[in-house]
Amino acid sequence: MDSSHSQHTQSLGASCALCQLVALKANHPDFICELPHVVITRGPFSKRWPGALQVTSKRHLRDPGQLKYPHFIHTQSELYAIENAIRRSTRAHHMNVVKFGNVVEHLHWHLIPRFSNETHPQKTPWELADVPPEALFHTSSTQPLDLLYAEIASELKAQLLAAQPPYFSTAFFVRPLEQVQQSIFLQLPLTEQHAAIRAQPDVFECFLMQRNYLDFAWDTFGGEIDPGENPVDALKRELNEELGWAIERQLEVTRQWSNGMIRGFVYLTLPEGGSLLQNTPARSPCDEVKQAAWIPLKTLLDNPGNIYSRPLRGRALALVAGHSDFSL
Repeated sequence: MDSSHSQHTQSLGASCALCQLVALKANHPDFICELPHVVITRGPFSKRWPGALQVTSKRHLRDPGQLKYPHFIHTQSELYAIENAIRRSTRAHHMNVVKFGNVVEHLHWHLIPRFSNETHPQKTPWELADVPPEALFHTSSTQPLDLLYAEIASELKAQLLAAQPPYFSTAFFVRPLEQVQQSIFLQLPLTEQHAAIRAQPDVFECFLMQRNYLDFAWDTFGGEIDPGENPVDALKRELNEELGWAIERQLEVTRQWSNGMIRGFVYLTLPEGGSLLQNTPARSPCDEVKQAAWIPLKTLLDNPGNIYSRPLRGRALALVAGHSDFSL
């Protein structure tokens, strides 16, 4: 995606009602819960079909086809889990899952359970817009809506905990704070670089990005591993996509675990022509990267004001300690 299109989608988001919903999250009156890629609210059909939900993408895009492949797969997996949670909690006979963009050009879905006791089972919710809610069913539910939606959220949580999370590969680019030491350090084997970082972390800094989506958090460069891809190939692909860099050397320095399973592979990495890291690195524009900056490693470790996310700080602590990380 080119930078002009990226700027266009950002400007649309400033006045988008669903971007505002995503920003409000738990402060929105109809909020149910959020997942890594979507925010879930009761939505406009919940007063007529108990259990109906609106699922809103955290990215300001018009269509699923604009999602990067791994995000598309994980968003679809979240939709699948949400639909199953509604079906199990409501005992729905059928589910309507609909994506529209006619009114608000922001990717979102309506998930509407349909029941065997409906008076007009062959008609769509839109055809029944003029039918009073009490006339939609032969018999009405006695379960309070708040309890039903709490049950859906609980069922969804159980499904997600049982699912295997996606893998990712990510890179630390590290150099000494003192410019005169950078050239010699970057010529060292990565094992010696890692030893120096562990021995004296306060004299190093890391090249990080701020994400241009979801929570806009600071993070290391990298991303999720495609099906059938190995972690090193995924690392090289992601760094080429996000930075335009080819990788000369990489050394696995830690792994991040979640619920007893490996979630991510973390590498100390050197781009081709390591001298690139002696300057303000030139990088290719990428719509997923809001900005990039050198940040002292000590700042990540101390995390004053809790600026940096728990996974990023856990990654930094594990880099220095030389063991696996369980902060996810």
